[in-house]
Amino acid sequence: LVSLLVNQGRASDNQRLFNNAVIRVQHLHQLAAKMINDFEDSLLPEERRQLSKIFPLSFCNSDYIEAPTGKDESQKS
Repeated sequence: LVSLLVNQGRASDNQRLFNNAVIRVQHLHQLAAKMINDFEDSLLPEERRQLSKIFPLSFCNSDYIEAPTGKDESQKS
């Protein structure tokens, strides 16, 4: 019984840690997207045109990557 309770406690701790990690990653993604938008907004038209030749503006590579929403999905991927 004690072993079962300890294992359940570990599982809930792991789930809590995973949830915290997901929240932090989402926050970092939003922060990065805001930073690139602020950077693009600060450019002069000529700078923006030159930069757009190098890479497309307003594009974040991770926007289209489906993020797992739970521990099981993370383990599968």
